[in-house]
Amino acid sequence: MKLTGGKRQTVFLTGINSIVRALGLIMRIWISRLVGAEVMGIMELAQSVHMTAIAPLTSGLPAAVTRITAKANQTQKKNALASGMHLVRKTSFILVPLLWVSSPVIARCMGDIRVLPSLWFTAPCILILGYSGIYNGYCYGIEKTVLPALSELIEQAVRFFLTIFLIKQLRFLTPSWQAAVPVSATMIAEIAGLWYVMACSKGLSKTASPSGDCIKEVFHLALPTTLTRIIQTLLRSFTAMLIPRRLQVSGLTPAESTGQLGMLNGMVVPVLMMPGIFTSALSMVLIPKIAKAEEKPSELRRLILLSMYGALPLSFLCALTIYFFSDHLANIVYHQPELSRLFRLCAWQVLLHPINHLIGSTLSALGLQRRLLSISSICSVVSLFLTWHAAAVPDLRISGVIFVQYVSQMLSILLGIGALFKWKLDRNKAPDDKSV
Repeated sequence: MKLTGGKRQTVFLTGINSIVRALGLIMRIWISRLVGAEVMGIMELAQSVHMTAIAPLTSGLPAAVTRITAKANQTQKKNALASGMHLVRKTSFILVPLLWVSSPVIARCMGDIRVLPSLWFTAPCILILGYSGIYNGYCYGIEKTVLPALSELIEQAVRFFLTIFLIKQLRFLTPSWQAAVPVSATMIAEIAGLWYVMACSKGLSKTASPSGDCIKEVFHLALPTTLTRIIQTLLRSFTAMLIPRRLQVSGLTPAESTGQLGMLNGMVVPVLMMPGIFTSALSMVLIPKIAKAEEKPSELRRLILLSMYGALPLSFLCALTIYFFSDHLANIVYHQPELSRLFRLCAWQVLLHPINHLIGSTLSALGLQRRLLSISSICSVVSLFLTWHAAAVPDLRISGVIFVQYVSQMLSILLGIGALFKWKLDRNKAPDDKSV
């Protein structure tokens, strides 16, 4: 059977993402065996700050460049790329020094000063990932998916081998510096990935100068998505800080509480995200197509249904596998028998993550970033409130945290579906209105 262009891209990206995710999962498993749950917990605390720090440049801006590029003529495409890079430089000039200076304060606020070395290595990643995101957004907008996919593969391969090598060679380090090793390897890997993209894209950024109008368009389109991602990552940061403290209220020691966080977020969650290998590839291919089909209801409906039909069967199969093979994952893969119960409790989240991802990608492609921001804000408030109470209950503890995750995911899906229906009704009421 001959594959169409979209199917070929999806198959290619799925293959690359499979390798990238497999390397990431193997790396986490290997790290957990080498350093233990406590260091994994410190890594998760630092990772939450890392994701928050890079969110302003890696969420809204690439998505805005993709959307503008997908709908623009050739000159405007290059202008969108140049405008995005201009905004990255301006923002990094503020964020990088700010994170370096404020790292000690952030570490104390998180309640664990051991995250400080990891925060120092996070700051340079802001500029590096910002540039990579803009180049990748441009490539996706012109439907050239090979370059960013290969860049991500190079980055993950360098991160994998460098992290394992350094951890094995530097076993004498304290837990604080052991947790910083993956972040330092990530910084070097990101430089390698960016170098590859820039080497293969020579001249792209020089073909146009950023115009004031285009900079404003990119900024205003990126702002809601950026705020949404910042809220989501701040939620992760607050939750990562909140869970150990509330678990201590329930009666656990500080070391046990950090270990519980490390097991859930550092060991279980990466396995739950495995269906994202396919759904992320699918969304990368479909976002520019959905943006172009905005004025064609039948084609738009076909693309949305296609994404769901493609993601759900695989996700259901993965959920069943995790549930029924939880003992094997815990004992054979991680050598942590206590993980078996967590895998069974979390297994059905595998069905919810891809749906949430695809709904969010669809809303973003349709220019509904403000509605995404509202959904994220509502879910964040609900999740924090419930986590605060559930984690401190002695009979619930980490099980209560998992229950809250289910509630938050379901609420996000329902609100996202409601936003899509409202958008459809608004378009039917005002068919001549092209604004979003």
